[in-house]
Amino acid sequence: MKITVIPGRQLTPEHVQAWSALQATVPALSSPFLCPEFTVAVAAVRDDVRVGILEQGGRMVGFFPHQRRRWFVGEPVGGWLNDLQGVIAQPDAEWDAGALIRGCGLLEWRYGRLLASQEPFAPFHLRRHASAFIDVSGGYDTYLAEKRQSGVDLENVQQLARKTRNVEREIGPLRFESHSSDISVLAALMRWKSERYAPHGYRDAFAVSWARRLLERVHATQTLHFGGILSVLYAGDEVAAAHMGLRSESLWHFWFPAYNPRFARYSPGLMLLLRMAQHASAAGLQGIELGGGAYAFKQTLANRSVILAEGGVARLPAITAARRWRRSSATLIRQSPLLHLPARAVNRALHGVMRLCR
Repeated sequence: MKITVIPGRQLTPEHVQAWSALQATVPALSSPFLCPEFTVAVAAVRDDVRVGILEQGGRMVGFFPHQRRRWFVGEPVGGWLNDLQGVIAQPDAEWDAGALIRGCGLLEWRYGRLLASQEPFAPFHLRRHASAFIDVSGGYDTYLAEKRQSGVDLENVQQLARKTRNVEREIGPLRFESHSSDISVLAALMRWKSERYAPHGYRDAFAVSWARRLLERVHATQTLHFGGILSVLYAGDEVAAAHMGLRSESLWHFWFPAYNPRFARYSPGLMLLLRMAQHASAAGLQGIELGGGAYAFKQTLANRSVILAEGGVARLPAITAARRWRRSSATLIRQSPLLHLPARAVNRALHGVMRLCR
């Protein structure tokens, strides 16, 4: 196996075409995060994006997009903004995870949402977790019926029917727009999202300039195989909720949802997501990837899941051992009544010091 590494900005139309053709051969690789256009978009706003090209018999048989940090440490392209990671390779390609990392000139590659089905990485997994998925491949009505059979009436979750009547009576009729090209709506979404991050101590993705530029670039990208989708739910003439997502040819990914705080009591985010699921079915998409995280709404709406993995491939055994120790120690602390609260207090103090240093 020959591995050639090029900067993400040097991907040619021939590379993109070969990449898309490989992706189309494996349904598990359908996520928009695995599309070449996503890597191209990230490379346009960051200069550390690299792509390992796997070749066998003079043919390109795989692509490994990644970012290269200091000390030859790699991470998924897009970093924490990437919700699904993996190697894009043809089914019969034979490759080794360790050799891949060496061939890309990395000492380590860390991942958090890797397709667990990619067997070469299996020995390096530290944890597996489920990523929720709304499957509407059988039609939206079939999806609703399936959820009802499982005991969930989606049309009345969180009293949505009553809230819909209320918002239309008090504000104005609801209107769903599957994709808006209005950049001001995207700006409002990022502002609402940032305002929600701060009180809860979450990382504000939009405080980082390249992240904002990435969303704007993805929003402006529209090809057959990939595109940004800015979906909007209006109440009267006002934006009640919006969602910035990505789509591939067959899948839609739930990425950045936000709602107008003025409409919080109506649950507009949930109203919007259900309309997105209905539109996905009508548009011929297989479904919506909701991603990981133990959020109640994801568990309520999902009817399928994809298994992802967290871990890291390291060329030095000591690094792998240290990562496993760190993971097992963190698990022990979380599960211990005596250690959990003190550890959280220390963690909050450290974050406070880091904020002051910045």
